[in-house]
Amino acid sequence: MTLDELLLEWSYRSERGYPSLDNPSDVLLLGQILEQLDLPANEIMSNLEEVNMPPGQLNRPITQGPFSKANTGSDTIPKEKGKIITRRELLILKIEKDEELELGDGNKITVANKGEVLDILKSGDISKAIPLEGTNGIKTNTSKLKKTIEFGTSKAAAGTTDAKDPVVDTDTKEELVIVMCNILKENDSLTDFNSNEDYASNFKIINNSTTKYQDVGDKSKDKIEELFKLVGGLKNPLTKVKHVLNNPYSIAKEILTAYPNARFERGEVFDMVRMKCSQITGLPEDKWNPGDIYIINSEPNLEGLEDDSVVGWNELFVNNWGDTDRPLVSVSLKEEKHQLGRAKSYLNKFADNKNEFNISKADLGSMSVEELKKGITGYRNQARQAIKKEGFKIEYTGNGWESFPTDVGRLKAKYGCYRLLSFLLNKANNASIIGLFAYGLSIDRDERANPTFFKLVGGNKGTIKKKVKYPAGVNSEMDEDTPIQMEDNISAGNIKISGTIIKTNGDDFTEKEDTFKTLRMSGAGQIQIT
Repeated sequence: MTLDELLLEWSYRSERGYPSLDNPSDVLLLGQILEQLDLPANEIMSNLEEVNMPPGQLNRPITQGPFSKANTGSDTIPKEKGKIITRRELLILKIEKDEELELGDGNKITVANKGEVLDILKSGDISKAIPLEGTNGIKTNTSKLKKTIEFGTSKAAAGTTDAKDPVVDTDTKEELVIVMCNILKENDSLTDFNSNEDYASNFKIINNSTTKYQDVGDKSKDKIEELFKLVGGLKNPLTKVKHVLNNPYSIAKEILTAYPNARFERGEVFDMVRMKCSQITGLPEDKWNPGDIYIINSEPNLEGLEDDSVVGWNELFVNNWGDTDRPLVSVSLKEEKHQLGRAKSYLNKFADNKNEFNISKADLGSMSVEELKKGITGYRNQARQAIKKEGFKIEYTGNGWESFPTDVGRLKAKYGCYRLLSFLLNKANNASIIGLFAYGLSIDRDERANPTFFKLVGGNKGTIKKKVKYPAGVNSEMDEDTPIQMEDNISAGNIKISGTIIKTNGDDFTEKEDTFKTLRMSGAGQIQIT
């Protein structure tokens, strides 16, 4: 993977379509990607996450944590709520109060040369690192100070979490489903975590379980143990903590109704099957088969399977929920309020150059208001004509079809959205709305290479929200009885497209599924499809 490909993958998986080191979820995602690539994740992350504070960062305002604008500081250093404070100002306060300062190498110091350090800090002349002498004899400088949560780094970047808002990465969330299954098999008295009484009794069951980490990887085991220690003793847990536990619990209950003795695979076999089938199909692993965990009915025999055909590999998976006639059951896991998927990568295979549908922030910035409006008008007309030729039933909703946003930023975003939509509807490149809808649901209409998999959507209250089957070689068509809705509002910089697709297995109808895609601009100035 090249650096560009790494950044693209990170962007694709991130919450907003563009990654930020100030976003705990994005930081965790990057670490996961680096580990998957067998790269020195800890070393790279320590460099990227700005562990230390060079001189140029000291005058930056603190935007998150206890000393941010919205908060009031710490017990020892109170701060007026609503007041902006810089890292330099906080450092002055901490030195004046003889508070210990953390260093990037793990050591701590109390500053002994207070006078000269404070004089420099208060003068504002901090173009160079300021020498520090600790009362313990350590000699260092301000560039070696650790950028802790107090100084505005994220919990994830700082490597910390707390009971009120635990940071739980994707792998841990997925393996929590396995843990809940193991506990329920051992003691079916485990219930949802909604009431404080049930919460407390559940953790007695969890703590007494001897088999909860069966089929769980060592890394995830350590993280789950840490999570349980962090939140297990809470007397009045917050709702968001209960959601973290209820989502995997609800999915585990659903799995055990069909597979009461379920065992799981997320190790070597899981990785090998995904890698091999990705190589055969030329599809990303998650697009060939979005399953996050495999239920094991019997040990799969991988010997003799062909290296140039996916057929035998797909036959490893059952075709109906509850079946045990094949070795594996592929399960895709989602939380009730899961991150929106990124579907823009669908367009990549239809373009020789991504500039065919992308436009840079710089190019947008060089366009006048009149040029933007003229471009939007042209693209709108092209979109309507293309849709008319397709023969789709279409409803144009919203109040923005004959007007334009007054905000220049939204106007630029709207232009970029219509430019991308024009590419999508241009029949010369074979892209299509139905193809985009299907891709977002992990149905690749060209390849039709997936095995049967099942998407289980957990519930914040402990009851599963949805179970959806995606049959092997699933294809899709637009539901001719339901019009496509295209929404454009004057107050928004985005465009929303909604529709209903019919999933088929060959010539057989499977089910309908409502879906929508939103074209919008990210903070980095690129149009995303979510």
